[in-house]
Amino acid sequence: MMTRLAVGFAALAGVAAVACGATHETAGRIDAVTVYRGQALVTRLVEIPGPAGLHEVVVTDLPERIVPGSIYAESADGVAVRSVRYRVRPVAEDVRDEVRKLDEEMEAKMEALDALERSRRVLGEERAYLDRLNDFTAPTATAELRSGVLNAETLRKLTLFTFEQRKRLSDEELTIDRQKKGFEQALNLLRRKRGELTGVSARTVREAVVFADLREATGGLMRVRYLVDDAMWSPSYNVRTEADNARVLLEYNAAIQQRSGEDWTDVAMTLSTATPTLVARAPELTPLRVALAEFEAPQAAEQYKAQFGELMRRKAQMENYRNAPMAQQQGRAAQQALQPQADTLEEWTVLGNRANDLNLNSIAAELQVLDLVAPGKTSLGKGVPREEGVSVTYLLTGRTTLPSRSDRQSIQIAGLNLPADFYKVATPVLTDFVYDEASLTNASPMVLLAGPVAAYAGGQFVGHGEIPMVAAGERFAVGLGIDSSLRAGRELVERRESIRGGNRVVTFKYRLVVNNFADAPAVVRLLDRLPKAKDAGVQVTLAESGKPLCDDRDYQHGPRKDGILRWDAEVPGAASGPDAFAIDYEFQLEYDKAKSLTGLAFAD
Repeated sequence: MMTRLAVGFAALAGVAAVACGATHETAGRIDAVTVYRGQALVTRLVEIPGPAGLHEVVVTDLPERIVPGSIYAESADGVAVRSVRYRVRPVAEDVRDEVRKLDEEMEAKMEALDALERSRRVLGEERAYLDRLNDFTAPTATAELRSGVLNAETLRKLTLFTFEQRKRLSDEELTIDRQKKGFEQALNLLRRKRGELTGVSARTVREAVVFADLREATGGLMRVRYLVDDAMWSPSYNVRTEADNARVLLEYNAAIQQRSGEDWTDVAMTLSTATPTLVARAPELTPLRVALAEFEAPQAAEQYKAQFGELMRRKAQMENYRNAPMAQQQGRAAQQALQPQADTLEEWTVLGNRANDLNLNSIAAELQVLDLVAPGKTSLGKGVPREEGVSVTYLLTGRTTLPSRSDRQSIQIAGLNLPADFYKVATPVLTDFVYDEASLTNASPMVLLAGPVAAYAGGQFVGHGEIPMVAAGERFAVGLGIDSSLRAGRELVERRESIRGGNRVVTFKYRLVVNNFADAPAVVRLLDRLPKAKDAGVQVTLAESGKPLCDDRDYQHGPRKDGILRWDAEVPGAASGPDAFAIDYEFQLEYDKAKSLTGLAFAD
């Protein structure tokens, strides 16, 4: 009977275990990371061991910078995900190996400091004993001296012993103080290192609890994805000239900073300029209601413009807040205010989105009413300008390791060997120096984002610059430093003034000079500019040029229309001083003789 009962209870226990599901705890393995501008999407592969059936999988060691509302699990090989929830629980010590090692070192340093403090107390007790011994010896010696029975040798030995002990105590105290200072400095350094890794105390473990149905008895695989904050990247470049001066090697790099609290080891990494947002739906448009009120005199146009500008600023701010990555995480006070109405983060997110949509509708209603009440056709402007950007994605080749650190880490996106046209640029109105530049063609299929560039010529670093955003197939220029063998200059040769009808005509003659101290000739792109009037009352005319302007089509349809002058000049070798290459040109300003120029208005 007892045996049958035991078997029955065992069978019932087995059924209960299957119904409740087996529980497994695992950190999984970080397999892929997509780094955005401010956040990163992390993908972990999680294996679920057999047997088939319901399993509760605790994915542990999630980073402290995780965005809780972004966690989701994706069914993969033989696994169907039923639910996912996030939890945080306290632990006795930090769960990461790197932080745990720092904690152990800090503990050892603190124990050493305690030992030094105990030794310091012992020395203090010895010093107090010597003080008491001195208090006993001095009166005794005085009494014996008066009685004529003083033992001088004994007193000498006792005095020497006292001084020797005091010197020993001073030396040991000094040694202890030095050791204590060293341990305290080391402890402070460890604390700073720990702070860089954790930011705050990380004695909590963050976990995703996934309830899944395993279909295969041999086990299965699922993916857990989540966003982390404090991860970002920015583009940077190195340009290097090739020996044949026909091509330029462009190294496209990403400076990545990630302080998410977890190391990304041997992962497939993608860089993206997209913005991950947890708000998937467009804001809902609500009806606009108007009513009649007592008549009010219209405001001045400037007041309407000021109101319009402020409303557009608030509208842009609300749009950015709504579409920001996990914007609700930035408003703890708002979260607490909504907490009584929401039991989960997902419910709170829905309530927060509804509140944001109401705010957007309210601001938009004020803008529309402003249009309705503004007198006549009041030009209210365009509001707050937006920075438009291109969304690009780069999948890095191979696997990448990127630890969680406070400093930026550089990873190469691509190395491009691009065809180049080399030339020299002289802008004497700005500087006497002449610079080497190269015009490159982006022959790759990828978009190059705007970023800083470090230039190397002949294996030597020559300076910094920047690269604008460059589309595939587009041409762009990079600087390659100063050519020390060339110098440029600009001087006003002549100024003439006359009256033509009711206008004043002023003629300026300028000379541009390029000195070549090398023996070889050089092709120099020589630049200057004319003033560009912002009103029709000033006429600017290029009257004479000692050499025709460049006939490049892009130049003629672009910079030339803005008053930029360009000559492509071949400067002979060893041409300097009186033999220097020179170009003279004249231009005229014509304007009402009854008026004067208070400043030359150049193009913006």
